[in-house]
Amino acid sequence: MKAIIVGGGKVGNLLCEELSETYDEVTLIETNEKLVQKIIESYDIQGVNGNGANYEILKEADASNADMFISVTASDEINIISCITAKQMGAKYTIARIRNPEYTETKEFLKSHLGIDLMLNPEFEAAKQISYMLKYPSANKIEVFGDNKVKMIEVAIEKDSLLKDISLNDSKKIINFPAVVCLVERKGEVIIPRGDYIFKVGDKVHITAEERNLKKFYKLLGKKENINKKISSSLIIGSGKLSHYLIEILLNNNIYIKNIEINKEKAEKISECFPNIDVILADGSDKDTLIEEGIETFDSCIALTGLDEENIIISLYATKLGVSKSIAKINRNSLTQIAEDIGLYSFITPKRIVGDIIAKHSRALQCSFDPDIENIYKIANNKVELIEFKITKDYKINNIAIKDLSLNNNIIIAFIIRNNKLIFPNGDDKITHNDNVVIVNYNQNIKEIDDILK
Repeated sequence: MKAIIVGGGKVGNLLCEELSETYDEVTLIETNEKLVQKIIESYDIQGVNGNGANYEILKEADASNADMFISVTASDEINIISCITAKQMGAKYTIARIRNPEYTETKEFLKSHLGIDLMLNPEFEAAKQISYMLKYPSANKIEVFGDNKVKMIEVAIEKDSLLKDISLNDSKKIINFPAVVCLVERKGEVIIPRGDYIFKVGDKVHITAEERNLKKFYKLLGKKENINKKISSSLIIGSGKLSHYLIEILLNNNIYIKNIEINKEKAEKISECFPNIDVILADGSDKDTLIEEGIETFDSCIALTGLDEENIIISLYATKLGVSKSIAKINRNSLTQIAEDIGLYSFITPKRIVGDIIAKHSRALQCSFDPDIENIYKIANNKVELIEFKITKDYKINNIAIKDLSLNNNIIIAFIIRNNKLIFPNGDDKITHNDNVVIVNYNQNIKEIDDILK
């Protein structure tokens, strides 16, 4: 299969790295010749120097034969024109990164009439992720699956957690409700846990359960003060596009908002757009300013300035003052591990979110030949797949107790949807005809459901 990426910036570079591992041929189109050379030397891809909105450049890149065409330049207009042109030339699936709210509002027209299959707005997607994180304050991240029926939360094991130094087998005496521990991230390493796995401080545990039971799980994390408390107020530092989308979402959820912005023009603009919130013209990274504006009285603090280091420090300071939920925007991947090492687990990276969404659609396109694959989700920084299968025929796995299945390493059956009901399987459960089955896959080549077997 062939993929074309227009734009070699942060997102484009990320996509070149990831798609080069799964596509037979990847071509980058970029106007900066030195950048093209640097990226093609780093990954096993081809490069074309030029404007992705130019027909001749697209012809040189063989856009007519592209299975996946993605335009992620800094210009919305170039991304739109590139995708429209590539689609007319014969590209099968087109994705455009669109950041201007005016274009976002007309995305249905652009999709239905101009042939752009998917439009992604990094700031809007990041705002949605933050709103999920505020809904579940004890979770670092939230993933939603199975037509919004199932949620997977990522939580950190802390020193006062009841699960600390407990094996997965023994944890079943504590986790006394239907749930599945799907995977663990430990210092950058992904672990698909078996019965002898032992929870350690700092582990990022991904668990799926019904919503009412997720609250019970919080009790095991040493965060009892957050279990029933809803976020009703938010202090937002910074007034960029992401803040704009986030404020709009939070106001719809009746959350009180105060916004601090050091740039006068940005502060005035956000104040005009949202006259019902308090906008403060000041330096949100200044301790005295934060104290004066009552940071300790807010349920959440969200640092969205243009400086990663500022955002990390503000979030850590808010946590120290007892703010229930602190979230930082971190653009540089190199800082995310540092943030976790110093105790900051709740952060968002807009380019990573967009990369994950594109990777999901890319993988789904590659598997579209199998009608039994309904959805593919990418989690844990794109390292792990959740694949949803529809069991439409007789497979080797059918009607056998899960405990008797010889599963491949790094595979877990996460949940089953049967007759619109959720089942978090134990060893005695069986997969039957017409079930929807979601499996967790790490580093296995899964193309059909029986591939999960040894």
